[in-house]
Amino acid sequence: MIQRSFYFSLFLVALAVLVYSGSGCKKTDGLDTSSSAQLSFSTNLVQFDTVFTTVGSSTHNFTVHNPNKQAVNISDIRLQGGVNSSFRVNINGTSTTDFTNLRLAAGDSIFIFAEVTIHPNNINLPFVVTDTILFTLNGHVQKVALQAFGQNAHFIINRALGCDTVIHNDGKPVVLYDTAYVGPRCTLTIDAGVTIYCHKNAVLLIDGSLICNGTQAQPVIFRQDRLEQAYENQPGQWYGIRFLDSSINNTLTHTIIEEGTVGIEVDSLPYAGNPKLSLSKCIIKNMSSDGLACFSASVNATNTLIYGSGLYNLYCGLGGIYNFVNCDFDIINDMVANRVPSIHLDNQIYKKADSTVPNPKLSDLSARFYNCMIWGDLNDEVELIHHKYSPSIAFDTLFSHNIIKAQKVKFGSVNKTNQNQYYPGFVAEGSNYHLVAGSPAIKAGIAVPGFPIADDIEDNQRVPPTTPDIGCYKY
Repeated sequence: MIQRSFYFSLFLVALAVLVYSGSGCKKTDGLDTSSSAQLSFSTNLVQFDTVFTTVGSSTHNFTVHNPNKQAVNISDIRLQGGVNSSFRVNINGTSTTDFTNLRLAAGDSIFIFAEVTIHPNNINLPFVVTDTILFTLNGHVQKVALQAFGQNAHFIINRALGCDTVIHNDGKPVVLYDTAYVGPRCTLTIDAGVTIYCHKNAVLLIDGSLICNGTQAQPVIFRQDRLEQAYENQPGQWYGIRFLDSSINNTLTHTIIEEGTVGIEVDSLPYAGNPKLSLSKCIIKNMSSDGLACFSASVNATNTLIYGSGLYNLYCGLGGIYNFVNCDFDIINDMVANRVPSIHLDNQIYKKADSTVPNPKLSDLSARFYNCMIWGDLNDEVELIHHKYSPSIAFDTLFSHNIIKAQKVKFGSVNKTNQNQYYPGFVAEGSNYHLVAGSPAIKAGIAVPGFPIADDIEDNQRVPPTTPDIGCYKY
C-alpha cells in the first residue's frame, strides 16, 4: 500500500511538472520581435477644433492596441516636437514627450491623451498647428498625427473694464474668462460683428451701461468658448449678462446671447421714466435656466426672440415695468423634470422676519404684451401670480393681439389661443421661427402707440405697419 501511494504521488508531481512546462511554452507568453509585428490605433489623426491662443483645449484620447498573438515591446513612444511642441501627451498615465520600453500584452490596449495650447502670433485668421506621435516597434516606426486649428483673440480675465471701453471689430474674437465688470457711470460699447467667447462660469457684470451696436449682417454675439462640435448648442456653458442695481441706459441691438445659464438678468432697476434695458432685434437661446430674468426691473423689448430655455424664457418677479412688442417666446426642449411655462409674471414681495414689507412700491407690476407669440409644449404657457398679502400692490397686465398657448388662463378675444401644437405656423419650432403660408399670425397684429414697428428682426419692412404680422418675423 505504501509503495502504491509513493508511485501515485510521483505520478502527480510528474503531471504537474508537465502541465507547468507546457503552459510556459505558450506563444502568448513570449515576445514577438519580428519585423512584421504591427500596432493598431483607434485613429491615425487626432484633430482639435479651433483653439484660442494661450488657452488649453479639451483633452482628446486614442487607443493603441496590440493585435498580435504575442506580447510586444514598444521601444519608444515619442512626441516628435518634443518639449517645444504645442501639444502635450499623457502616455500610460505619465505626462512625457518620450516614453521607452512599454510592454503591451497580446490583445491588450493603452490610452494616450493629448491636449494643445496655441502660442500667439500676428495671424488673425485660424491657422493649423501639427505634430506627430512616433511609435517604434521592432525597428520600424508607426505614426499618429495631431492637428489643431488655432486662433488669436483678445482676453478679458477677471478684471474691471475701464470707463468708456469700446470693443472694436478688428477681426479677432474676445474671450471672457471669469468676470468682467463695468462700474457705475461707465459704459462698455461693443461694435457690430464682435463675438465674445465666454469660458465656463464667466459672467459680464454691468453696474454702468452696456451698448451693443450689432447689425443684421454683423450681430454682436455672446456664446460659450468650447468650439468642438459636441458642445454646439449645449446650454449652461457660461453664466450670462447681469445688470446690477445702479445700471442704467442699456441698449442691445441685433445681439445674440446663447448657451449660458441665464441669458440676461436684470436686478432692481427703478423705472424713473426710462427703461433701463432696451432690446431690439435680439435673440436669446439655449439657456439652462432662464432666458431673460427680471426683478423689479424696467425692460422694453421689440422684435426679439427668446427660446429653448431650461426653465422660463421670461421671468418677471417682484414686479416691475415691462413692454414686449412683436416678440416670440417658445419652449420646445424638456430639459428639466418639472417643466414650467414660457413666461412667468408676479408681484410677490420679500417679507422681513417681523413680517413687515420692505419698500412695497417696488413690487407693483405693469406688463404689456402686443403682437407676441407665446408658445411651448404645456397647455398654459403664461403663469400669472398675484401677490396675495396686500391688494394695494398693483398687478396690471395687458395682452393684446398675441398668439398664446393657453387653456385655463383666459386672455380675451383680441388674442388667439389654441391647443394645436402647430397653430402659430412656424417653419420649425426650436430652430426656425419664420412664418409659413396660412399662419394665423399674418396681418393679425396692431400698431402700438409709442412703439412704432416699421420692420422685423431681419430688417424686413412691415407693410402695412398698421396691421403687422404677429411675432418678430414678418411673413
